[in-house]
Amino acid sequence: MKTRISSVLPFACLVLILSACSTAPMKGANIKYQEQQTIDGTHPRATLIIGGTELLNNILLSNVRVAQVGLLSRAGIDVQNLSDNRYTLEYKAVWHDQQGFEVGTSNVWHRFVLTPHKIKSIQSIGKTPDAYSIQLTVRFPDDLYIETDRLDREAKPFFD
Repeated sequence: MKTRISSVLPFACLVLILSACSTAPMKGANIKYQEQQTIDGTHPRATLIIGGTELLNNILLSNVRVAQVGLLSRAGIDVQNLSDNRYTLEYKAVWHDQQGFEVGTSNVWHRFVLTPHKIKSIQSIGKTPDAYSIQLTVRFPDDLYIETDRLDREAKPFFD
């Protein structure tokens, strides 16, 4: 009886191990993951977002500084162009309280230009004393009027 259990036990373990390594597709397995080295995510009071795959590995978000100025929080973040291209970009800073809720929300995007290999320091101040952490998003401009005007010109060229 003892030898029978000792011979069945390794077989049962092998079956368990193989069933755990099944090749069944996992939900979300087709999502592409790219290691991102162009965002410095080490500061606990800052979340940095690059809004667009065209900017990945072309701009660097780093050197986060957050400090108190009187009763308000102030943040400074460097955006560096890593490419040889000139970019017209925009950013939005959203402040959160210590529980993670947005405070003093403004839906304003600020435009700026980054020439090749240059660094722009973006600064923002939380508008309320509750502002604790910042979320900064950098993206290409999303201007409906500019895009519509361009499409209109392409569709209806001027005649001489």
